[in-house]
Amino acid sequence: MSSVQPVTAEDIPKKLAEFVNTWPLYSPFVLRFFLGQSSPDLPQTILRECGHCEATPTWQRVRPYSYVQTDKVNAGVGWILAYQCTHCRKEELRLWVNESASRAKNQDGTDGPIVGVTWRKFGQWPAQSIEPSREVAKELTAPVLDIFKKGLTSLSHGFGLGALAYFRRVVEDASAELINLFAEKAKAEGDEEAEKAIRAAMETRRMEDRLKVASEALPATLRPGGANPLAVLYAHYSRGIHGLSDDECLEVARQLHFALDYIFKNWRTQMEEAAKFRATVKRWGDSTRTPSERIP
Repeated sequence: MSSVQPVTAEDIPKKLAEFVNTWPLYSPFVLRFFLGQSSPDLPQTILRECGHCEATPTWQRVRPYSYVQTDKVNAGVGWILAYQCTHCRKEELRLWVNESASRAKNQDGTDGPIVGVTWRKFGQWPAQSIEPSREVAKELTAPVLDIFKKGLTSLSHGFGLGALAYFRRVVEDASAELINLFAEKAKAEGDEEAEKAIRAAMETRRMEDRLKVASEALPATLRPGGANPLAVLYAHYSRGIHGLSDDECLEVARQLHFALDYIFKNWRTQMEEAAKFRATVKRWGDSTRTPSERIP
């Protein structure tokens, strides 16, 4: 566990909520503490999307079965616990989890205080969704979308090597869509020079060089918070698979998925909203239209 950075007491609930909401089955979720911190339990409340409410309300720990008095039940090598949406009281999440503690050693060789814990999910119901968002599905061709879904399936089961291979393939096969999306964004921003430079990346034959050239051509206006989305994709894609453990592949795959999801979900929406705004402002300034015609 020495490679895992310690987390502060304030960050532990957020990390454990991530485990509950998104962590794949069987994959170890390791937390390391600073000396003096107590071993935490899974949070009593989390924020989670609710399909019934179509929102992201608070979910609360509840008794997994009506005939028990506690909010977790021993089951084999772990225990079962449940969360319920506090808004509709209809949606529930059930988990079968295991926790193992890691202790420091005293000078005399005896066990010292707990300095870390490893959590694992052995089961979850409903199962994690392997369906991409509507925005992602809209941007990808049918063959690439099928590969994306296979990547999500591998990710949900903790198969790092498979997940990374699938998401690398998505980046390769969707490179034209990705680069075109950023070129369109540059055009919408009125930066024709950047648009040409980004589109020029498609003339490069090697996939890695395409992303590198396009990322270097990305102007500051297309780098939210100073971060370069294409550079992030390039960095994770170029790491490859060889030499990485399955857990390391899982982490890289998770980051690739996050970057792809962010780009396809946010950028097209931003472009469409910006286009609507420009059209509305243009109508306001059109003296040939009546006031009612200027209102969209």
